Amino acid sequence: MMLARAAAALAVVVFSSAAAWGQGRTDVVTLLNGDRITGEILRLDRGRLEVKTDDAGTIDFEWDKIARVEAMRQFEILTSDGRRLLGSLGRTGDRLVLILGDDNALSLSMSEVTNIVPIGASFWAKLDGSFDAGFTYARSSGIAQTSVNSNTEFRRPAFLVQLTASATVTVRSDGNGRDDRADLALSYVRYRGRRWFVAGEGRLETNESLGLVLRSQIGGLAGQRVVNTNRAQLQLGGGLVVNDERGVDTEPTKNVEGLLVLRTSFYTYDRPKTNVDASVQYYPSLSDWGRQRLQVDGSVKREVWKDFFLALDAYDTFDSAPPNLSAARNDVGVVFSVGWSY
Repeated sequence: MMLARAAAALAVVVFSSAAAWGQGRTDVVTLLNGDRITGEILRLDRGRLEVKTDDAGTIDFEWDKIARVEAMRQFEILTSDGRRLLGSLGRTGDRLVLILGDDNALSLSMSEVTNIVPIGASFWAKLDGSFDAGFTYARSSGIAQTSVNSNTEFRRPAFLVQLTASATVTVRSDGNGRDDRADLALSYVRYRGRRWFVAGEGRLETNESLGLVLRSQIGGLAGQRVVNTNRAQLQLGGGLVVNDERGVDTEPTKNVEGLLVLRTSFYTYDRPKTNVDASVQYYPSLSDWGRQRLQVDGSVKREVWKDFFLALDAYDTFDSAPPNLSAARNDVGVVFSVGWSY
């Protein structure tokens, strides 16, 4: 009897799991050319809809090439004007999204919908990121340089957690001088209302060209998403940071600085996929009046094969009064690399 009950319980679990699995493959995507794809909608982000199918694996569709989406499951939906909605996706006309809530229905133009995430999606399904690496060597100068960049995001319609890292290691054949640099940052962004956000960030960085052994920094800011569409994003913000600086042959110092930030992205998924990202961070010192720091970063990534890309990264780091006054005030670099996105 005990064995029979255990077998019955196991059968219930197996069939329930199979049913749940099958439900995940019943979403329907209809393209503008009339093709219908049945699968599981994983997410819509940056103008790209990811759909997992039984026969063809995971397929990316450009959002502007889709006529309709239908799904009985529940989703979190973000619009270009900052609204966050919950509901399933009902049948409607071309280039429209019908959101079916508990007691209402709302029809939106597809251009207004910028993010779709299934409720209950796994942690790994919500991760997005990339990694790239590059290497250069000049025999005439005897200089070899290795660069790596990494970006990982845990994204939800209401918030974003981001971990970024970059490093450039330089080796000289004569053993003279060092200009290694590295940066590690963890940030949390919480979206408030339709367009506003608040954020906190911790950062560790070193730059031997500027005489900086280690800067430990923590801060917060608030700002506005000025643009949030399926083609581009633009954010502006301001806040305060505090840091501890340790320079070459100098005493540690603690500083309070203002912070002004501009971040923008442009992306297209017409083959090949292209992403352009840029950020500017300006730090006017409040504890060392007259000192100013500026960090400018830019990146262009172009897909050459599914999930593999070529990248061109550029940076400019400026400090009007570095910890070691004999060090350089400006560090500029351009890196060509090969990477992988996930």
